[in-house]
Amino acid sequence: MAITYEELKHQVASDDNLVERLRTEKQVLLNKVHQEGYELGIRSASQLSYKDFQHFERVRPLAASFDEDVLEYLWSYLDTRGYPAEARIQDADFAHLLDVSAQSRVLFSQGWLDGVLSVWDNIKAEVERA
Repeated sequence: MAITYEELKHQVASDDNLVERLRTEKQVLLNKVHQEGYELGIRSASQLSYKDFQHFERVRPLAASFDEDVLEYLWSYLDTRGYPAEARIQDADFAHLLDVSAQSRVLFSQGWLDGVLSVWDNIKAEVERA
């Protein structure tokens, strides 16, 4: 009995091991995207003002509803703060991922906000005490 191309394609696509492996790879990649954004948030926090930190603290709940355009806003914002573009992303493959995946742009931006607010959470009590 001959197996058709479509049957073979369906068999490979439905293979539980393949699906599970690809899901795992995707999750690892998305975690890396978030981590890269988080690290940029920490690095770029030194460019922010008190007013900026308060603003980002207020908008924290909105991060869950970011859309794919958020990365353009983030780059524009960092431009206004004088944070150098060449210090944002050092890995060309990673930059490509942000270009081709809307989900990656969202996760990166959410990671950036998390990184910024982690700095703020660490210093807020000290700043407010003054």
